[in-house]
Amino acid sequence: MNFHTNKKLRYGSVSVAFTAAFIAAVIALNVVFSALASKFLWYIDMTAETLYTLSDECVDLLDDIDAPVRILFCDDPDTLEDTDTTRLVYNTALQLEERLDNITVDTVNVIRNRSAVNKYLTTATTEIKTTDVIIESGTEFRKVSLTAFYTFSNSNSTEPWAYNAESRFAATIIAVTRAEAPVCALLSNHGESYTDTELISLVTDAGYDIVPLDLSKDEIPEDCRLMISYNPTSDFMTTFDGISEVSEIEKLDKFLDGINSFMIFVSPQTPVLPNIEEYLYEWGIQFGRHTDEVDNTYNAIVKDSSQSLTFDGYTVVSEYVTDDNSLGKQVNNDLTNAGTAPKVIFKDVMPIFHTDNYDSTGYYSSNGYSRQINDIFVTSSDAVIEANGKVVGEAGEVDRYPLLTITTEGRQLSGSTTTDYSYVMACGSIDFASENMLQSNVYGNRDSLYSMLRIMQKEIVYINLAKKPFANVEIESLTTADATSYTLMLTIIPAAIVFICGIVIMVRRRATR
Repeated sequence: MNFHTNKKLRYGSVSVAFTAAFIAAVIALNVVFSALASKFLWYIDMTAETLYTLSDECVDLLDDIDAPVRILFCDDPDTLEDTDTTRLVYNTALQLEERLDNITVDTVNVIRNRSAVNKYLTTATTEIKTTDVIIESGTEFRKVSLTAFYTFSNSNSTEPWAYNAESRFAATIIAVTRAEAPVCALLSNHGESYTDTELISLVTDAGYDIVPLDLSKDEIPEDCRLMISYNPTSDFMTTFDGISEVSEIEKLDKFLDGINSFMIFVSPQTPVLPNIEEYLYEWGIQFGRHTDEVDNTYNAIVKDSSQSLTFDGYTVVSEYVTDDNSLGKQVNNDLTNAGTAPKVIFKDVMPIFHTDNYDSTGYYSSNGYSRQINDIFVTSSDAVIEANGKVVGEAGEVDRYPLLTITTEGRQLSGSTTTDYSYVMACGSIDFASENMLQSNVYGNRDSLYSMLRIMQKEIVYINLAKKPFANVEIESLTTADATSYTLMLTIIPAAIVFICGIVIMVRRRATR
């Protein structure tokens, strides 16, 4: 058979060659385009949560930082791209590099090149994992674990429910580029517990360096601007008992004389703490306790069946304080101006009363200083107070029970014409700042606590970038009808495309004969 005279053989060979060349060209184009897409981030983010798109809010927050910042991933790019959790974080970092001139992204395989990360080994026990991310500027650096870029439903969960890399990157970049990062001391020697890590995460996102502090023996860092006592179960020491030579109360008082802040979270299960409660009394704060006719003292708890998320009435939906010119209005302004204000929840909450030495407006002045106790959140007019299982008080239209207060102390420092403030915040519920409440996109607890931190420390840049919850895309979530539809689409559409292409080719070949 002569190849040159056999048309079918000649045309068939040309068709095969053309098809092979076309497929090779498509593959080559795909390889080139994939490489360019990876280098220049040519992606279309089709997720409803815009997981792969860096927000303008994050860029605006970091836009004024001029110091060079290096983001170092501890594994090869190919390996980072292989896993969903690392790929998301790596993609966000690359977008930061693309949009901000002072940020560079590097990678190093710490298994093969351990010496490249030796300077980040701060102690003999420091471990750098391949999933860690190191963010540095000048001599300052932070090692961030992969899990810190995600939000989990609780401390034991291994499956993240939301992506918060923007917030973590922004907070860490601000921390390493700030000349002096303020410190938040978590008091640890009164039985305080910080197992709910979301509160720590929130304060970190607010720009603070977190340090534990035993107030009985440790010196307060000079750059400490905030102290937190979360769920204390034992009292603060004083020298009045004739036993201790250290007064934690005097330390705290001196700290608050320096234009600083103190937060304390208690609950109806908090025991009587005479020393700290006597000190807080001077700040207008009195925890809700009831003494009966035979001098037995019981903790009080708020019950509000008309404004509760639970049938027992103890998960209270609070009311915002929005009186003109009040601190409550200033704190809640962003939330109440956002249309429908989110619910702020106080579960198992002890009421906070104003002390008798403050006037009806919450004002007190003595010895050259003035203090003002401000209600931030209160109950409805239908709330009652229970103690030892009995109703011992009822709210009214005017006398609603405070659930969270902030006391301000104003003074003018020498040579200054402006008034500076110290703040003491008291919250009657430890659940107010629990993981469940602070992680929720439904309730306003997180935003309100951010606002309080913003009021207390004006010089700090606060990171309140929204988390991005993951959508439920499991196959189990599909209905039978959805599954049938997808099956028909995937079966019929490719076959129809092949059939139409075959008809077109056949018609064109007949036309050329």
